[in-house]
Amino acid sequence: MSSEAPVRLRGAVTRQRVRQGTAGAHEAVVLHTDAGEELILQRVSGNPFSDPETNNLVGRRVTVEGYRMNKIFRYVSADHE
Repeated sequence: MSSEAPVRLRGAVTRQRVRQGTAGAHEAVVLHTDAGEELILQRVSGNPFSDPETNNLVGRRVTVEGYRMNKIFRYVSADHE
């Protein structure tokens, strides 16, 4: 994982196509942060491509805690409104 301390982010969660124009293009769960970033959302210990807990966040506003890895946010906890 990361040796850095976990961070908390808030935002809206959608499902959309990511990495378009590359061999890695696929549908993913994306966090649109209140600061205007778009990060692929993956649960630590969950399947990065199909995780029921992450899929249940789609369409909700959330606060997630976890680790930023470039354009991916690996979360350990999520609270939704």
